[in-house]
Amino acid sequence: MLRLSRRWGAVDKPDGDLKRHRHATATLGGIPLFLALAGTGLWLKITGISFSQGVIGRLDWDLSQVGLLVGGFIILLMGARDDLRHVMPRNKLVFQVLAAMVVIASGLVINRCGFFDVFELPLGLLAVPFTLFWLVGSCNAFNFIDGMDGLATGIGVVTSLLLALLGFLTGEYGAAILSMMLAGALSGVLFFNVRPALIFLGDSGSQLIGLLLGALTIKIATTSGVFALPTAGLLLSVPIMDAFLSILRRYSEHESLIRGDHQHIHHCLRRCGLRVNIVSLMLCLTVLVTGGMGIVFWFTTGAAAGTAAMALVGLLLYLGVRLGCLDSRKLLDRLAGTYRWRKLTSPGKTSHGKAELDVFWERMKPLFEQMHLDRAILTLEGVGVEGRTQYETYQWVRSEAEQMAELLASRWTKRFTFNGSDDHRIATLRLESAEQLRRDEERVEWLLKQIRHNMRLVTSHQQQHREEVKV
Repeated sequence: MLRLSRRWGAVDKPDGDLKRHRHATATLGGIPLFLALAGTGLWLKITGISFSQGVIGRLDWDLSQVGLLVGGFIILLMGARDDLRHVMPRNKLVFQVLAAMVVIASGLVINRCGFFDVFELPLGLLAVPFTLFWLVGSCNAFNFIDGMDGLATGIGVVTSLLLALLGFLTGEYGAAILSMMLAGALSGVLFFNVRPALIFLGDSGSQLIGLLLGALTIKIATTSGVFALPTAGLLLSVPIMDAFLSILRRYSEHESLIRGDHQHIHHCLRRCGLRVNIVSLMLCLTVLVTGGMGIVFWFTTGAAAGTAAMALVGLLLYLGVRLGCLDSRKLLDRLAGTYRWRKLTSPGKTSHGKAELDVFWERMKPLFEQMHLDRAILTLEGVGVEGRTQYETYQWVRSEAEQMAELLASRWTKRFTFNGSDDHRIATLRLESAEQLRRDEERVEWLLKQIRHNMRLVTSHQQQHREEVKV
């Protein structure tokens, strides 16, 4: 697969921003992972009679296991397509939902959630939506955590082994064997995925792991029709926590949920001076501890166990926030609507902010030309000193006036927080082109990065100039 990835052009090239690995690296790591699973499953099916007298019993391939492999194949196709050619996020979501619905249609549904035998929550009509949310969320959680050599693969190995242990303890032998198969397949990929990685999992691998582990967790953590949600959550604790904090972080910063950044838990640990392999090992050990606690809580009942589990979850979230995965102040500001009610500037600072914006906008015009845009509009929104909503608009136009009507069909809009030296405003950037609709997320994110860089540069120059004038 290393050779085929390079031949097909499925390589991940460093860009100095989000992709900071040293060399162009092959992707499509999900294909050998799936082939290992399918091949082992076929062999066990053919020779399954030899298990009939063994301690684990006969390997019965029920409908849910077949549905899981079919759903995994759908995820594999979508992920491989994305590794070869970019797939829009909404199209990814469609395939994730389709794969999850195949698994659900095979009979894997969460009907009731149990909490340490203290109470049960029947889902009723929400059973299918909640199961869909769990499976799709698991896919994306492992896609989020797959940002460092060997990390998602190592977490997958540890989680699979813990699920296999729980499956053997509870009598879910078929699902336990599948978990062992997944652990073995991931171990083979991990050999080539640790730093320095020769091959990446890619979307085909990370989302496949997420779907398989999400489904196996449902299968193994369900007994007598009751899904042990605390145990399942602790088994997948690190990917879930990282995804949860990432969603809150991007929400608080007015960023798209699909936008990549370097604030994930593994990035925060790297900034503490730890090496890549050490960070991966630490997080794998964290999964081992939290997953082990989840298995302990499986056999523990009562309010005391529930309190201990909640304390453990709270500790994980607290550590994630302390590491820098989430700025709680920004989140509280967003929730309280502080940005809309904060006074933007005082009268004495208005002229400085206006000058900064004028310089900034002049620096951005060549970039708009470089992207072959026809019109760019930046609208800044906030509350003035009188308490009324104020708007400030900057516009750049390259096309002739008679062509403006055509641009309305080719528009891309982005809302984000605009930080100047004196204020923080909500900005709306609208890009228009008569040639085609610009939906290349990488190019647009590159432009947003340039906007932030230029604004910081202009602000620092303006502040330096003010200090010189004072002197």
